[in-house]
Amino acid sequence: MIKINLLPLEQRPITRTPLPHIISLAILLAVLFFMGQTYLSLNVELKTIEQQVAKQQAALQQLSATVEKYEQLELQKQQLNTMVATIKTILEGRTIWSEHLHQLMALTPDNIWYKRLRLTERRFTEEVPSLGKDGKPINDPKTGRPKMERKQVTRSILEVSGYAVDDASGMSSTATLAANTTSDLDFSEVFQLYTSQITDTEFDEEPVREFVFEYLIL
Repeated sequence: MIKINLLPLEQRPITRTPLPHIISLAILLAVLFFMGQTYLSLNVELKTIEQQVAKQQAALQQLSATVEKYEQLELQKQQLNTMVATIKTILEGRTIWSEHLHQLMALTPDNIWYKRLRLTERRFTEEVPSLGKDGKPINDPKTGRPKMERKQVTRSILEVSGYAVDDASGMSSTATLAANTTSDLDFSEVFQLYTSQITDTEFDEEPVREFVFEYLIL
């Protein structure tokens, strides 16, 4: 039996091929596969970086302990250097020191007894001439005078501490000691009274004055 389609050409049903759908599905699957591979690759790289970070953090903690130990040793080294320098100063000038201590004892009133005499060091900020590479002072071209700069310097300090009571006339023995050591030309030529600290206290249940005098060694 012969079938004749009498519909106009533009109204006739068109038989469509599934090829475009197959191609779109293939492209979608390829994109999903690529994204999955990229995700897995990034995940592996991220885990590797996390492992490296954890390793570096552990190494940093070990280095922190090493740095702390180094700083402690450096501090001990500085303390030992200070002690050695102090001992060297005392040994080099032992004859002079005996004379100075004899002078101090001669200037000390009867109502004072010492508990400690020690040599220490202290850092001061002073203005000193600026030196060139040749070790000579640099002069200011405007004034013709040496240029000055502020610099940290180390000065030796003689610390004298003890107890005192007033004399029979009520005069403060610590004031007398300060006046004697300041006015004596030989002693004050070497030692300059820098600080003084006096506090009222008791010794064997007796009222006394505890004092600490610091003399800057010139």
